[in-house]
Amino acid sequence: MRGVALPRDPGPRIAFFRLRASIESGLGHSTAAATDMEAAAKLAPQNAELQVAAALARLESQVEAKVDPSATLKLLRGVSLPAALQLDVRLRSAEILSRANLFDQAADDFAEASQLAPYRADILFNLALARYRLGVWDAARESAERSKALEDSGSTESLLGDIEEKQGDALAAVRSYQAAVKLEPGVEQHRLALATELLKHQTFDAAIVVLEQAADLFPQSVRIRILLGISYFLVDRSSDSIRTLLDAVRLDTNDALALRYLGEITLQDSASPDPVAVTQICTFADTHPRDKSGNALCGGVLLRVAEESGNDSRKVEILRRLRNAVQVAPDEALARCQLGKTLEWLQQWPQARTQLEKCVLLSPDSPEGHYRLARVYRRLGLTDLSTEQTNLQQRAAKKQSEESTHRTNTVSRFLVLLDH
Repeated sequence: MRGVALPRDPGPRIAFFRLRASIESGLGHSTAAATDMEAAAKLAPQNAELQVAAALARLESQVEAKVDPSATLKLLRGVSLPAALQLDVRLRSAEILSRANLFDQAADDFAEASQLAPYRADILFNLALARYRLGVWDAARESAERSKALEDSGSTESLLGDIEEKQGDALAAVRSYQAAVKLEPGVEQHRLALATELLKHQTFDAAIVVLEQAADLFPQSVRIRILLGISYFLVDRSSDSIRTLLDAVRLDTNDALALRYLGEITLQDSASPDPVAVTQICTFADTHPRDKSGNALCGGVLLRVAEESGNDSRKVEILRRLRNAVQVAPDEALARCQLGKTLEWLQQWPQARTQLEKCVLLSPDSPEGHYRLARVYRRLGLTDLSTEQTNLQQRAAKKQSEESTHRTNTVSRFLVLLDH
């Protein structure tokens, strides 16, 4: 196009601008594409279709540049067009706005489009999704149910499940996720959504059944094995949990989430650390030195092994790893707490105090952190501070005293981590 002279006649000149705009749009140069489309539109001011195409190009440019698109939207919505073209414009505008997370404006366009084509389930689905993103649960559910009435699908049922969960209707959510699995049994995400819903409400055995079936159907899925490993841990099947998480790590040795769960559960498990798990955790730390939790987990499990065996031959390595973890992620409780525990183990009381004080600030609800800091204060002769930490330990322990409360907190924490 750079070597082609700009035509003189209006018709070829318009075609030139439109073609160049199409190329620029394909290359991701939305501002240049909008400028060319507007140049074409100026040559044919009576051509409503061309005016709308230019406005759509400018809308795309504005949302990408995070410029307020209100004036362009007003122009688009004020143009008089035949119904079929109006529908296309509404859908294109809604698509552009949705991609930019402008769901409020997108919902307006989807709602208008659904009025123009009330027989189209896909438009109602997109309207429901936009309203879900906005947190307008009742309206989202109404749109999703209308979409379902026209044409049911696994995606529609899954969205209904998401909406029902937000509304606190767990039973309806489970039924919707089950319907999604039945309608589209080959879609992994539907099974994950169903299992996650069951876990949220501590229906662990049912979640395990769903995930074991899913693991057979999707043998390469890391996410299914992560969720299954968590489920096993929550019903005290620690060896199955570690085995399953090791399978997840082997499927993708670079998956930080699988490794994080493997490390966290190895640290929490009452059984001695699995040697294969320890190797995998530390290998990941070595190959991902900037990972936020890699060296913290490796140092922590090595400390557990050292404490249980009475062998301190790796103390230098443990300290090195944990100090590195603190440097990489100074605001992560895991790194601070594990370093504080190690320094206490090595009887380096002043240094242990520093790290454990930061540990309890970052994790104030951890009974262990307060317990260890109380012991360090006692060693340093700081009796009042030790007593204060003992009281804080007891309060934290009381909050976790009920098994159901502890389990609920564990489930919530694990699932939040999974969502990130």
